[in-house]
Amino acid sequence: MFKRFLLLAVIAFLTLAASSQAHCRDESEPAAPTGSPSAPLRADATRVAEDLLDEIVTWLASNFDLPTIAERPAIEFASKLKLATMRFGDGALSESFTENDAFDELAQRQVVAVYNNRSKTILLPADWTGTSPADQSILVHEMVHHLQNLAKLTSECPRAREKLAYLAQDKWLGRFGMSLEHEFDVDMFTVLISSTCMF
Repeated sequence: MFKRFLLLAVIAFLTLAASSQAHCRDESEPAAPTGSPSAPLRADATRVAEDLLDEIVTWLASNFDLPTIAERPAIEFASKLKLATMRFGDGALSESFTENDAFDELAQRQVVAVYNNRSKTILLPADWTGTSPADQSILVHEMVHHLQNLAKLTSECPRAREKLAYLAQDKWLGRFGMSLEHEFDVDMFTVLISSTCMF
């Protein structure tokens, strides 16, 4: 029941935010299609993501206890509203949230991307370009979940899988003098607490 209420609240908030942005737009500007970039930009972003996958898999295998698996995930793009809806409404994604998990600080943050275990698909935000280390780190995070899924790596609870994904994302950012906390307002202490299995 609470999970459904939280999902509706997230959807209402994102809808209101999108509506506010539309009203603030200069009326002389042509209206852009909602939810996704144009087809050429999306094709470019898809190419960038696909070109990064081999480098990311090799880097993950050499820095973490993850296998080198050649099978690539599908790459798709979605609006922030759709990502939030999928994250809180589909247990097939990288995390399954219970009602108690909804109170976790990480669960309450804006959804950046999701991984669907069943379809082996990474869903990135519509404005993702892959040209910045921050964008690339989002792909690193979701690739951890892809490798965990394909290797059938088990964890004590679904949210425990997030710890490695966030550690990898932070380490990737560190290569560029950046951090998870600075770029995404996620500190490692919160990650460790939120990924602890409590029964």
